[in-house]
Amino acid sequence: MWNDQQERRRYFRITDQVAISYRVLSDSDTTVTGVDMNSPSALIVQLENQITTSLETLRSVQPQVHQLLELFNRKINLVLSLEETLFEPVSDQEKRSQQVNISACGLAFPSHEQLRPNQKILMDLTLFPSNISLKLMAIVIGCNSLNEPIGEDCYITRADFVDITNSEQEVLVQHVIKRQTSQLKERREARQKDLDV
Repeated sequence: MWNDQQERRRYFRITDQVAISYRVLSDSDTTVTGVDMNSPSALIVQLENQITTSLETLRSVQPQVHQLLELFNRKINLVLSLEETLFEPVSDQEKRSQQVNISACGLAFPSHEQLRPNQKILMDLTLFPSNISLKLMAIVIGCNSLNEPIGEDCYITRADFVDITNSEQEVLVQHVIKRQTSQLKERREARQKDLDV
């Protein structure tokens, strides 16, 4: 039988740059209970999955059309994420770009405050370069002091996503796969440059 630890191992983890902010939820906070599959944000995530699938099919057949449509999709996602930030701030913090360790089931990120295990947090993530914006609830599984602070961040917080929809999880899976492929390609090209010098 699968347990949570085995479930987490099924997903690749990568170190990546994302824009992130979060808000600690109180036990009585009911603003994030249940997922409305017909809400605009849920529908956008579902559409993003369909677009990603179609674009992947197009990549090998017509690479230039694929690239153009992917750029348009990124532009639309960027406009949507800017609009959401203006009208629906998830937290009092400013969303900022930082390096995290992310998978389809959770992430580890630097934080300025020490969060307690089992605290619920509402996370606002923007994935690059697609500019897909996700608002996900997570539960803190650990928070430790950093050996060397990163700016104002003195802690590394590990959190698992909870109540995540299949569509949201699929967006994260596709993002991790794409970024991992891109990072491997960049490393290969850098090694090749070193050999050529």
